[in-house]
Amino acid sequence: MLPGVASATEIEAAMDLGLTTLKFFPAEPNGGLNMLKALSAPYTAVKWMPTGGISPANVGAYLANPTILCCGGSWLTPKAAVQSGEWAQITELAAEAAAAVLAARAK
Repeated sequence: MLPGVASATEIEAAMDLGLTTLKFFPAEPNGGLNMLKALSAPYTAVKWMPTGGISPANVGAYLANPTILCCGGSWLTPKAAVQSGEWAQITELAAEAAAAVLAARAK
């Protein structure tokens, strides 16, 4: 379990509990990668898992940042695909996400 944070106050509270891996949520509405870069400057010990607004279009940029361990994204399992059992579509989306991870981490 990773606690979700969106502000320096919440990061401080999490760190007071000894936590250094945190979920930044919702990432995009809270400033996205630029905000995470800003927060990472004073909180160098924190590693991040951003969720909320992460998509195939921006996941690579997030993962290229060394402070980010992983990203979450609901695009991987669209509700309609799950409900209708379209597992091939979900498999394809997961393969695309894996390729984005490999490309971002190779830089």
